[in-house]
Amino acid sequence: MTTTAGNADYYKAWRDQQHGYKARASLAARDIGPIPAIASVERRESCRQSLRTFCETYGGSAFYLGWSLDHLKMMSRIEESVFQGALFAFAMPRGSGKTTICRLAALWALSYAHRRFVFLIGATSSKADEALDSIRSIIRSNPIYGADFPEIAFPVQAIQGIGQRATGQLCLGESTLIEWSGQITLPTVPPPPNWPELWPLRADGKVPTSGAVMKTSGLTGEGIRGSLITLATGEMVRTDFVLLDDPQTPESARSKSQNFTRLSLISADVLGMAGPGKRIAAVMPCTVIEPDDAVDQILDRTKHPLWRGERTAMLTTMPTNLAAWDVYFQVYSRCAQLEPPSYEESNAYYIANRDKLDEGAVASWPDRFDPTEVSAIQSAMHLYFRDPRSFWAEYQNKPIPSHGVSVFEELKEHEIERKYSGTKRQYCPNETTRLTAAIDVGSRVCWYSVVAWDENFGGTVVDYGPWPGQYRQYFTAADVRPALPDLPEFRGYDETAIVYAALGQMVEYFTSRDYPRIGGGDMVLDRILIDSGKWTETVYQFCRSSPHKLILSPSKGFGITATGRPISEWARKDGQRLGDNWRIQTEQKARVVSFDTNHWKSFLVRRLKTPLGSRGCLRLFGEPGVDHSLYADHLTSEYRTEASGRGRVVEEWKIRPDRVDNHYWDTLVMAAVAASVSGLVWSPLLAVEGVQRRQTVAEMLERKKQTRRG
Repeated sequence: MTTTAGNADYYKAWRDQQHGYKARASLAARDIGPIPAIASVERRESCRQSLRTFCETYGGSAFYLGWSLDHLKMMSRIEESVFQGALFAFAMPRGSGKTTICRLAALWALSYAHRRFVFLIGATSSKADEALDSIRSIIRSNPIYGADFPEIAFPVQAIQGIGQRATGQLCLGESTLIEWSGQITLPTVPPPPNWPELWPLRADGKVPTSGAVMKTSGLTGEGIRGSLITLATGEMVRTDFVLLDDPQTPESARSKSQNFTRLSLISADVLGMAGPGKRIAAVMPCTVIEPDDAVDQILDRTKHPLWRGERTAMLTTMPTNLAAWDVYFQVYSRCAQLEPPSYEESNAYYIANRDKLDEGAVASWPDRFDPTEVSAIQSAMHLYFRDPRSFWAEYQNKPIPSHGVSVFEELKEHEIERKYSGTKRQYCPNETTRLTAAIDVGSRVCWYSVVAWDENFGGTVVDYGPWPGQYRQYFTAADVRPALPDLPEFRGYDETAIVYAALGQMVEYFTSRDYPRIGGGDMVLDRILIDSGKWTETVYQFCRSSPHKLILSPSKGFGITATGRPISEWARKDGQRLGDNWRIQTEQKARVVSFDTNHWKSFLVRRLKTPLGSRGCLRLFGEPGVDHSLYADHLTSEYRTEASGRGRVVEEWKIRPDRVDNHYWDTLVMAAVAASVSGLVWSPLLAVEGVQRRQTVAEMLERKKQTRRG
């Protein structure tokens, strides 16, 4: 008879046996065994120093056309970046294979242990993940790569694409420490049996790629801060090669603030990944989307000399006889509309007239055309015909501004930033005689400019800023921190109360401080204009009630078009003052300064473009090194076009689609109008002759009377 104790012992023995069996079975299943031999040592070694050979050998069918000179130059630059730690950015036409080459370059750098920690960064996280997935696919599925790099591919193939299987994977009883989900950590394994003696190994006898890492992040994501990782072995590894794959989006390229943010991330966070005292290698395949976008700036070696910027185009030079192409496009259009489309006629026409059509044109990649076409030049011109704007942006890397081409010489940011007066902030140059200020009102932030003017309508912007002040150099109205409602003294206030109180703070700030003039004495504000805009009643009430009401004026700008009536033709009423494209109109609640924004913006651009040392030149406070970039961005936020109507020609101003803020521009315009209201008159003759006009005693007395009248 079996006892209970006997049953228990039997069950325990059986259970232990089963556990042992399962453990042995699990161990056997997790152990991948020895690493297979390298299929071709010679083939693998031939690619060690040559990215081109690596692409041709392991790139599969991706490179079925011949290389262009631009391709060869690009690969040479990448090799330099990998071996010497250089920074290389290159803009190539869409479809030229730059992204595929760079992804293979990342794999090449890791496979030969040229680099230990490769970081793939995309414009967005999804784009970066897409790059990593393509590299995973090569390691797992490319038969030639797998045969020649068994120490990498064999353990990867063993997990069969299931990331969880990487955990606990063994090779001859030792953990491979492979990671496949999220980041890639290459397996830690012994070398294949035919590993050449001259090839290096780690001190522990493992292959040199053991523990090498490939990781991804979007440029604006938190992932780029994870550039220092600790491996399972305790080894700490920092990023030493970065692939920045097209680091901007169409939306970010059109935004000045996003361009600034992305440039800051690249310059600080990305290039700082290697750590103190270390030199990082970085490669950036990219496309210029908008003029002066982040990529356009990085490609400019004068702005970013550390980057080796290269810009290539589908057509190195365009055809000279575009009229001949217009005739060809008529034939091509007719062929495209056949059912089904057939291009025999257009190709025959192209061949018959090729010398005339191709004249002056040079294709950077002669092999780039599809089977329905005859040449690379013809193929490029088909893209030009389909969408000229897209052609210039995506294939020539010379995008057309989204607002169209202006007939005017536009004001450039760098022209403004470099126009230093040499005086400190809030100090007025000796030649200045008037001081005006202006406020652009908002419920979250207000903006102001203070300008000291000379008698030639030149001068210096002596102060400007947001209210409340910001701790960042570059920001937008939408992302100010703190905003007015965040201030402790405004908690519980509604929007109207906040605006009213903020105006009080700002006017008190302007009027309670000194504005010393170089050479002696202080200047006081002649007039402050406040944009009434959305907050009309609030601004009217503030200007009436303020203890400084004699120098305060609500203002309202009107963009008077060519078909509109100029202010000089507006109906006149008693008590009004009329000036240079402005009018002080008597209203029941306030004396409002109305002005023509189109006129005054064009006038100010001429002042800003006047060279230093010339009469009528408008400058900014400070010396070289003072950062006026945000102010300059606001001042260049609009463009002008010429329009005709009612027998006159007018420069009409519009906001650029890629800009979000023009507030400083508005304040500078109002400050100029305020100077005109205070009695300053523009005289082209005096500006040309260089005569410094002095005010007469009668003029100064009249100016004081006007100030008292408000």
